[in-house]
Amino acid sequence: MASGQTRAYGSVAPLKVGLLNDYPTRADSEDNTLDALRLVVDEAVEAGVLDRPVEFVSRDVVGLPNGTYHAVERAFDELVDEGCLVIFGPYVSDNAVPLSAHVERTAKVPIIVLSGSEGALGEWCFALNNGSMPEEPRMLAAVLRGDGHRRIAIAWEASLIGKEYLGFAERAYADAGLQIVASVAIPQVEADKVEAVSALRDAKPDAVVHVGFGHGLWGFNAALALADWDPPRYTTTAFEMAHINDEWMAQLAGWVGLDSYDERNPVGQAFLDRFEARYGRRPAYFMPCLCHDVATVIVRGLAGARPLTGEGVKSAIEDIKFVPSASGAPGTCLRFGRYIRQGWMGVDYLVARRVLPDASAHVFHAAPSEHLSRISGAISGA
Repeated sequence: MASGQTRAYGSVAPLKVGLLNDYPTRADSEDNTLDALRLVVDEAVEAGVLDRPVEFVSRDVVGLPNGTYHAVERAFDELVDEGCLVIFGPYVSDNAVPLSAHVERTAKVPIIVLSGSEGALGEWCFALNNGSMPEEPRMLAAVLRGDGHRRIAIAWEASLIGKEYLGFAERAYADAGLQIVASVAIPQVEADKVEAVSALRDAKPDAVVHVGFGHGLWGFNAALALADWDPPRYTTTAFEMAHINDEWMAQLAGWVGLDSYDERNPVGQAFLDRFEARYGRRPAYFMPCLCHDVATVIVRGLAGARPLTGEGVKSAIEDIKFVPSASGAPGTCLRFGRYIRQGWMGVDYLVARRVLPDASAHVFHAAPSEHLSRISGAISGA
């Protein structure tokens, strides 16, 4: 359909929703993303929550770290010109942080990002982030203490994300009574990690923690094998790379990481029941449930917008309060507000999961809240 052209549904124009994917993978996960969004929106139309159809307008571009930020900003501008009232994306902090300033300057359309950096937040920039740099280290510190580890070696990706994670990890681990015995920079892209692994091993840690976007994990297990070393190993929500394909699952074999999928969540499982009934498959990982929550926010934003403009949608999103979430542990909710831009409500909106050593599956490992008292005791000196 040509830019600027409006498709007619009788006499009613569709509501346009932009999808800005800055990390296309050509994987089945992308079909699951769109299908999950469509299911929630279609249910809202059928129930009369929305009084007109919704049209998704997609832009798939290769942003940072492998592409360019310019491609992301151009895609945003194109979606605004297409008449989108709200945009889901971008996903990656390296793109969402600089785009936030551009979105604020245009002040036309709200965006919902997955970015874990608080630098991406603003009046027009909301987050349903599957993790954040300030919060993930606190959660992971609780899990590390719960697993009995005290001496931690950190491999951090030499990038905006990795450096920001490292700074928050240093503070969180100190508060939790954990000792960082080594801190080694690794490339954000696939590269030889044998030297880095040797430096980490020489520090004799109880556990190794990776922080960063996730590309730095590629080849890490191979380097550990060459070093004949099999330490307990943990990562951030980079763990969710395991869901891209079997190759990524193999790269994360034996790793524990943070993830927003929890099979104990009844809202998420009920949604996957409906997803399976419609599409004939049951994708049991974080993205479909997260897209359920994103679509729920979009639907409520469109339904409550007065007037039906980008600014109206923004105001309606701010009115979302205590909506049960499909993501996270049972009891996690969605909520925003005038000065609230991160949408998860609940300590365990992320839980720890583990990829089995043979990379055959990922399983629940722990909920951070189970061990937060250990951190409180460390801070108080108990």
